[in-house]
Amino acid sequence: MRRQNGRRTDLATFCNLLLLVLLQILSVVIGTNSDDISNIWYFGCRWFGGSENKMACNCSSEAKEMYIQRDSIQGFESALEIHNCPKVRFGGYSIYDLRTFRSITLTNIQNLTFEPNSLNWVGYRDISINQQERFDLSIPSLKIHIINSNIDSIGSYTFVGRIQEIHMEKVNIASIEAFAFSNILQMENLIFKEVVLRDVKPQAFKMFGTESLIFDGVTAQQLPSRTFSNVTVYRRFLISNCNFDILRPATFIINNPASFVVTDTRINQLEGEAFYLTTTGDVLFRNNYFDQIYNQAFMGITLNTQEVTSGRAISFDSNTFGSLRKYSLDVQPQFQARVSNLYLNQTCDCESIVVNVSNSDFYNEIKCVDYEGKYVTMRDFKSYNCSILAGYYPILIGVSIVILLLGILAIAFYLYYVMVYKRDKYGCKRVHGKPNLSLIVPDGKTYRETELHVIVEKADLLTTDL
Repeated sequence: MRRQNGRRTDLATFCNLLLLVLLQILSVVIGTNSDDISNIWYFGCRWFGGSENKMACNCSSEAKEMYIQRDSIQGFESALEIHNCPKVRFGGYSIYDLRTFRSITLTNIQNLTFEPNSLNWVGYRDISINQQERFDLSIPSLKIHIINSNIDSIGSYTFVGRIQEIHMEKVNIASIEAFAFSNILQMENLIFKEVVLRDVKPQAFKMFGTESLIFDGVTAQQLPSRTFSNVTVYRRFLISNCNFDILRPATFIINNPASFVVTDTRINQLEGEAFYLTTTGDVLFRNNYFDQIYNQAFMGITLNTQEVTSGRAISFDSNTFGSLRKYSLDVQPQFQARVSNLYLNQTCDCESIVVNVSNSDFYNEIKCVDYEGKYVTMRDFKSYNCSILAGYYPILIGVSIVILLLGILAIAFYLYYVMVYKRDKYGCKRVHGKPNLSLIVPDGKTYRETELHVIVEKADLLTTDL
């Protein structure tokens, strides 16, 4: 009996071990075939516990496309990091249920795709229709950092929900669909730094608020009308070191920034009211280059008089213009215009100064290129070259030349009259103040013995008949 019981115990133990091995093998097989990215070895995903509490994936050279779907990430991590992957795709609502998430960092991704609603995240509190939430540290929100990557597409409603920060740096974006950034709550910073925008659809940024909107080193061939539509910036709107080929009318429809600054930026074609915004603070354009600037390019900038009682300034400091039209520099009368060191990259011309600048106050600071290739203010050029006499300068030169030639001819005629005509009148030559007489006499063959005595004396007219 004891032997039988021992055999049964050994058999049971063996069966348990076998069952455990089978379960482990089955779990590995199931895990490999599931969507959980942590079970795919070439993604190199690891979970870090403790204070870090994150999952970090560092792809190997054998890695294929990482497709993150709604059930691809398991656990209670607060952060997701993905590095050095050839291709990463986020599916719809891929992080929607990950309520513990606080940050996503994507670095060195060769091809990154965001499907519609892929990064829609609301946390623990639902979002009602037309809800607005300004940044509040007490409410959980998400930070998204994308660095040194190529984005193939950002679909509609990719960034939706409570997102504290979106920071893209050294990123090349091929396409941004309409409403890609939409209905975002708790936004503190929207930052694009050294980003190339290839194709941006109208209303790509729609209906959300942020404390700061920063474009630093952004390059775009063309931004269409309503690229930013009904976006509220509460503190700072900054465009710095950017290069835009064309900005269409109402490219930036922005509400209420306390500070709006455009600096060290090149815009080849700035169309009318491209900046269509209402501000509560000062506006500054400094050290920019505008090649073609259309009429009323800055007239879309207005002051929110409901929130601001005192005046605000719009300043143009050290900007260069390829050309100017008559109303290019017009601003709203609500602002105090401050102009200093504006360079017009054209040769000074009296007619263009009158036609192209409607505000005569700008003469003091706008500088054009004079005939010597130096920058001079329009006021100085106009005073020295565009007066009434200066306008008739070529005519005066021509008339002066004609008068001079006529004077020379008159002098020459007078000298001829005095030296030639008057002194040799009728062939009479004077010797020591007395006239010489000329007589015509027969030759010696006719009258050989004729003697001629000429006595010159003063005689009166005869009174008797001969």
